[in-house]
Amino acid sequence: MKKILFLIFCGIIIGLIVSLMAAEMIERTSGVTFCSSCHSMKGVSLSYADDIHGGMNPLGFKAKCVDCHLPHDSIFHYLTAKAYTGAKDVLGEMFWAKSFDWLANLKHKEEFVYTSGCLKCHDLGAIHYDIPKAFPAHKDFLSGKVTSCLQCHENVGHKNIKDFLVKQH
Repeated sequence: MKKILFLIFCGIIIGLIVSLMAAEMIERTSGVTFCSSCHSMKGVSLSYADDIHGGMNPLGFKAKCVDCHLPHDSIFHYLTAKAYTGAKDVLGEMFWAKSFDWLANLKHKEEFVYTSGCLKCHDLGAIHYDIPKAFPAHKDFLSGKVTSCLQCHENVGHKNIKDFLVKQH
């Protein structure tokens, strides 16, 4: 009986250690410091730093890259997207970053920005009461006619991104 309790205790301790290490790894690979460490991301990170979401706001608030570029509808979807995107980005940096056309890729931005990320911070359900002027502008989104924040907020998170990407090359 003591042996079984000891094994259970060891399993709990090992599980906690692994969980804490995984959480720390996820956190450390979520922000601009990590994401902009690759050369190919310089223009993107500079345009982020020049944006409201990158700290150019009265409060100095900075969204993390994963706040916008990973889904927030479930922890499973978040973690699988993080693993897939991370592996794809590492391989891309190693093998095809020099030939990647960032400007052309902007046409596919809805594949890389998740509305669930926007809604994580921006409560559009309360917009009618909290910011009455913003309600008419978001009416189509709230009714389902518009499904992505990027349809109206084209370069959200990366002010003047095209200019920064041109300078990067």
